[in-house]
Amino acid sequence: MDLNEAQKRIRWATFAVLAVLAVLLTILDRTGNLDTAFGVIRNPMASIMGWTSARTYDLEDVLEGPRDLETARNEIALLQDRIDTLERENEELREIEGEYQLLLDLFNRARQAPDYQRLTASVIGQDSNQAVRSIIVDKGSADGVRVGMPVESSRGLVGQVFRTTPNSSQAVIISDSSSAVPARLGNSRATGILRGGGVGGSLTIDWIDLKHQLQVGEVVLTSGLGGRFPQDLVIGRVIEVDRREAELFQRAIVQPAVDFDSLEVLFVVTDFEPVDTEIFNELQQ
Repeated sequence: MDLNEAQKRIRWATFAVLAVLAVLLTILDRTGNLDTAFGVIRNPMASIMGWTSARTYDLEDVLEGPRDLETARNEIALLQDRIDTLERENEELREIEGEYQLLLDLFNRARQAPDYQRLTASVIGQDSNQAVRSIIVDKGSADGVRVGMPVESSRGLVGQVFRTTPNSSQAVIISDSSSAVPARLGNSRATGILRGGGVGGSLTIDWIDLKHQLQVGEVVLTSGLGGRFPQDLVIGRVIEVDRREAELFQRAIVQPAVDFDSLEVLFVVTDFEPVDTEIFNELQQ
């Protein structure tokens, strides 16, 4: 190969390299990477270190992921504990609100009939004998409770004390089959004896004269006759009338105003002015 041929090839190679560089620079300029390319040319070590640092940060993010996840789990556990605490506090506040409302109802009931002397008592148990419907309260003979005293709640008549100890009392509920309460209907003014139906039975008022036109929905109250109960204690409402013209008397089925299964706090009526009927007994003798 002669010298001229070699020089010609060098010139073409140089021209090709320059052309490629020109195209490359044009592309870098249009894409906005020309300054970056010059930076790499001027300081290649700095560029390499920058790229390495970027990869290092990416690796750190990957390694920190599990730690962040564990932190998030711990925060979730703490938040769940806080939620549980707040829910428990809400339940306690609801319980306090219920007790407050119950005491307010009792206060309103006492204010409606200020002539009666009452003793507030809490229900602490029920008779284990299913054949007897009764409750046990935390007030007894040491507190002034005596056998025969009426027991009422804020909604109406509950029953009557039939057994006492120094610190507790047992009261038979009016729905028990042994219970008998002189009653009067609010609208028709008919009177009769309210009797309990026992377990699964209904409250009924027997011995109502046929001359009275009973109505479903009438309020049933204590009549006060016999002196065992005060007058006008709410018992319930008439839900059915059993009237047969062939019979001498009619009767009424009564829904009690009190839910006997949810009693918590109630009154023992320790003193009231009974209807005095002793004078009639003396005249008969």
